[in-house]
Amino acid sequence: MKRFVLIVSMFFWIGFSSTAFAQTYEEKRQEILDRQLNTRAEINVLDARIKSYQDRIRVTENRYEELYRQFENLNSLIALQDDKIGSLETEQGQIQEEIKLTEAEIELRDKELTQLIENYKDILLYTYKNGRTTNLELIVTSRSINQMLIRSYYLQKLEEQKEKQADQIRVRQIELVEITEDLEQIHERNELILDEIRDEKGELNNQQVQQRGNIEKIRAESATLAIELNRTRQEQENLETNFAALIEEEDELRKLENERLQALAAARNIADAARRAEEVAKYSTPIVTSFVSDETLAAYEQTFAASKGGLDWPVNSTTVSKKFGVTRNPLTGTQTPHPGITIVADANSEVRAIADGYVFNIVPMNGYGNVVFVSHGSYRTAYGNLSQINVQKNSILKAGQIIGLSGTQSSELGESLFFMVRKNSTNLNPEEWLR
Repeated sequence: MKRFVLIVSMFFWIGFSSTAFAQTYEEKRQEILDRQLNTRAEINVLDARIKSYQDRIRVTENRYEELYRQFENLNSLIALQDDKIGSLETEQGQIQEEIKLTEAEIELRDKELTQLIENYKDILLYTYKNGRTTNLELIVTSRSINQMLIRSYYLQKLEEQKEKQADQIRVRQIELVEITEDLEQIHERNELILDEIRDEKGELNNQQVQQRGNIEKIRAESATLAIELNRTRQEQENLETNFAALIEEEDELRKLENERLQALAAARNIADAARRAEEVAKYSTPIVTSFVSDETLAAYEQTFAASKGGLDWPVNSTTVSKKFGVTRNPLTGTQTPHPGITIVADANSEVRAIADGYVFNIVPMNGYGNVVFVSHGSYRTAYGNLSQINVQKNSILKAGQIIGLSGTQSSELGESLFFMVRKNSTNLNPEEWLR
């Protein structure tokens, strides 16, 4: 009798565990689908940017200035397509993850079915060993009416549960097989998309080779090219010189303001009232309208240093068309240092501070447009090619606060943001600091 009740209990436990596993599976699968949705949204944004650059390339003519802008747009387009391929591969990985989860669920259902079969064998073995081969005999041999009713009730429930569980497993197997087939079709479709994008990238590379050939034809205009190269170098030198001068100016103003505060504190301790009033008045006018204390500045610096590799990007884009370090001029073949990075962004995208700090200067610079300089202690950041500025000099900034808007097609660097990270007098690679 005890063995009979144990077998019945096992059937009910399997039914309960099946529901629990199903809930866990659905939650996990929904999480994967949500991540796929987010990745697809990123791919759609990249598609829109790719189309924008494709449209510009189609209307570009072969004059020198337009040809150079076409070359820059083509670089941005290739960078965007690289990002799209990466996002598609991420989506593909998520689909594979979903397939694995589904296969694991199928395996779980097979195990449940196997367990049901084993339990059913135990029932047959029990009845055989006790000389009862039918449910009717089991009921007839009951010692009392009550026992007969109990056996009849559990035998009926056992049969119902067995049939119900078997039906559920068969239905679930069919559903999971269908899901697996759907996922395989999606995976195949994704492979086709990847092949198409790689073909497009190959075509773009061919266009770039052809464009370099066109650029060779205009290299004969050596005087113009030399002027262009010298202008670029001069712009970079001016940026470096101005950045250093602005930092020096900021440090000097901070020094003078600290000295003023110390003198004011000393003046307030003068015993003679008339002289005290004279000295207090002398040192009461701030040198800096919005002064950040040394303690606050130290906190900015500590937070910035600890956030390396985890800072949010200044615009809603992670596509870099011109990287930090030495770059090769496509027209002259000469190499020049690039002090920051150029990030491809939609026109008039919101530009946000990557960390807490304060604006220590705003300066228009040839080649970089309007530039906002932000201090984070010994770390400084610069946001250039802005089409609009929403802050003022000495503004206190919180991480994520809008500084202005990125460039438009008419800006010096087009639809992009120029971004720098600097520690004292050393330029750092911004990509190593961003998330």
